[in-house]
Amino acid sequence: MKVATLAGLGNKVAYEARDRGVLHPDVLSPSDALPLLTFDALRRVSWPRENYARNTPTRFRLWESLAIEQSRIELETVDRRTGLYVHPAGAELAVLPSHHVVTSLQLVESDTPHLYLPLGQWAQQILEALENFEVGLQVTAPDTGDGAA
Repeated sequence: MKVATLAGLGNKVAYEARDRGVLHPDVLSPSDALPLLTFDALRRVSWPRENYARNTPTRFRLWESLAIEQSRIELETVDRRTGLYVHPAGAELAVLPSHHVVTSLQLVESDTPHLYLPLGQWAQQILEALENFEVGLQVTAPDTGDGAA
């Protein structure tokens, strides 16, 4: 799966994401690598006082669904500072430094467990991988035998 390759993940994660409805094979785009990375980061999370076995397949918890949906952003529009703060009540998308500060302070002051996902950095890595992938396709194009390089 190209999306898994762009995200730097194994096909197993992509197949699980497809089976759980995160990826829709009929309408995949490179931007689906962000929700795939988010899915991968969250599938092992179990919050304190949450009675949930990590290896038990279940329906998505509300906060997981909210985080995955908020990570569905077009790669070209993601600012490098974009981050997603995921917590048991949902997820907060932050771009501006002031929003990062306010969001993280609110979570820390309320003693809320949270996880930070660097969507902006991931988007940059995906765009670079996509560019390298496309360049690789042009360099390794099959020889047509007409002498054109």
